[in-house]
Amino acid sequence: MKSNKALAAEKQSVPVHVINSLLESEAAPVALDGATVHGAGETQWWFDARDAKDDALLEAVEKSNCTHVVLNLDQLAGHRSNKQKVVWLDNISQLENLEDGVWVFTASEDIRRAAIAKRYKAGLLISVNDLEKEFPYCIAVCERGDDFVVIDIEHATYIPYELLLAKAEGKKTKILRSVPIKGLKNIVQDVDQSLNAFATMEQGVGVLFKTSQVGSIQSLSKNLQGRQSSQLSLLSAEVVEVQHTGLGSRVCVDTTSMMTAEEGMIIGSTGWGGIFVCSETHYLPHMNLREFRVNAGAVHSYIWGKDGTAMYLSEMEAGSEVLCTNKNGTARVVSIGRAKIERRPLLKIKCRVPLSQVDERIAEAARKDALLKRNVTPNGESIASADENYIYLNTFLQNDWHVRVMGDDGKIRHCTLLQPGDRVMAYVDLPGRHTGLRVTEHILEK
Repeated sequence: MKSNKALAAEKQSVPVHVINSLLESEAAPVALDGATVHGAGETQWWFDARDAKDDALLEAVEKSNCTHVVLNLDQLAGHRSNKQKVVWLDNISQLENLEDGVWVFTASEDIRRAAIAKRYKAGLLISVNDLEKEFPYCIAVCERGDDFVVIDIEHATYIPYELLLAKAEGKKTKILRSVPIKGLKNIVQDVDQSLNAFATMEQGVGVLFKTSQVGSIQSLSKNLQGRQSSQLSLLSAEVVEVQHTGLGSRVCVDTTSMMTAEEGMIIGSTGWGGIFVCSETHYLPHMNLREFRVNAGAVHSYIWGKDGTAMYLSEMEAGSEVLCTNKNGTARVVSIGRAKIERRPLLKIKCRVPLSQVDERIAEAARKDALLKRNVTPNGESIASADENYIYLNTFLQNDWHVRVMGDDGKIRHCTLLQPGDRVMAYVDLPGRHTGLRVTEHILEK
């Protein structure tokens, strides 16, 4: 039977011994998921606008999170852009009278050196036709610390780029890959090719992206934004009630990532927000840790995802994406490999956050909600059990000692040991969701 490496090499037409040599090469240290390296969070994509004449295409690029635009020399003078302009040169004489601030992109080592001598940032395009023979040159370019290099390999392997990232560790060189990849034409969508590049060795390689489709630019920009690390404003919430609610269906969210002891997910019964529920990275008697899992809670609950979305736990399935956040509020997108639903005893944890702690937009929404309730009572009474100076949250968790939430001091709390007056970490949001998306509406959640 052929090995996985042999099958991969055969599929991509890369010799097995080349794959072996790359895998056995020196590699840089790799950070665990949840460490300071966040892949796409540090990744750039450039747009190859050479010969592009569609104004709608260029307008979409300007509105995107693309950082650099590559142009031919004859396009340069008339192109207004808030992106870094990179000019393609194939003749050394073209360096004369080149405008200040542009970067130089070329396939010629002589032109690159001449551009550097004139104090332009410059980099090479290396088109690799014979990986075994030409790859040592790619390594040398990355190791010497050029400003950037675009390496075009036709095979759909990322192992060479992993090695290049390792060799460029600590260097200023920005490594990019051309997309579409020749070996994946009409097989894998260009946007998916780019997202794979962004995830290479977690820190990612950049992408020189070429397309004639406005939708592809918009999709790439949106997908990259969703995968970049974001910041959630985590607040201190006071536990006001703990209620044993009997048997119910709860969901274990099993991700394709390893989480750290500081990470978990935001789970809540209403669109107003939820509690920080910890990953299973802490001591479990009689069983092994499940660092990929959050024992998230009851099926009706919301779980927070990218771009401000909140989805039902019952909707989670393989391939869904949700936010994993640490105790400092730094959040990253993780993919779900499995959602496991089982019947277990449940526990309701109700807590409250003062309006004085939340964003003013959220506080105003809470005040309007309270006013609507008072306006329909005979004498403007408020609901006796609710103090209008607070936002109330609740979360239903499995009623078991091994399920933890994060305390507001950054220390874990066993959910079964929580008592009124204890303080936990929570996230407060604007309510109102339709199919997970935030909508402006009057909504009452109790």
